[in-house]
Amino acid sequence: MLFVFLGIQGSGKGTQAKLLSQKLGLEHINLGEYFRRQIAENNPLGILAHEYLSKGHLVPDEIVCELVSKLMIKINKGFVFDGFPRTLSQAEYLHYITPVERVFYLELDDGIAKERMLARRVCSFCRKDYNLLINPPKESDICDKCGNIIVKRADDTIELIQNRLELFHNETHPLTEFYRSLDLLTVIKANADINEIHQQILSYASKT
Repeated sequence: MLFVFLGIQGSGKGTQAKLLSQKLGLEHINLGEYFRRQIAENNPLGILAHEYLSKGHLVPDEIVCELVSKLMIKINKGFVFDGFPRTLSQAEYLHYITPVERVFYLELDDGIAKERMLARRVCSFCRKDYNLLINPPKESDICDKCGNIIVKRADDTIELIQNRLELFHNETHPLTEFYRSLDLLTVIKANADINEIHQQILSYASKT
């Protein structure tokens, strides 16, 4: 079983992907977070990825697809992909190697997406995600899970956010047409309550 989440950054697709994976007992794969961990560890993949991400560019398709294949071989249960596919080429590759049950596109206005991205925070220790606008910690600047400091993501600058928005529309947005043509796309408004969106997603996921 495999589900895909699409959406402009700040749409909450990461949060919803985690909720669905926990509910269905599937493996949540967030490639953006995976690459950030590799960068923090300064290993060869991280160094290579940093060359692209630090400039607001996407990691090339061939590198991403090879990584996805390796991850899927290691894990036997189903998946919820968050941050993959990002391009039409990646989508076609995924469609070739395994069937997709349903694709959820969380639709959000660019202006709201920018505000949400600027409000994103992550725990400096356990990497738990927060958003000061829609999912803040109980205590200001302190992680609910481990008690360490939460910080702003280094790649959430105005310049890089604008680059990512442009990349989304130019390269990733065509994915909606690809999955619509396969009758796999479900569009959900991303400006609703987190739990309300989750319930909508569950209702569609249960029909697959």
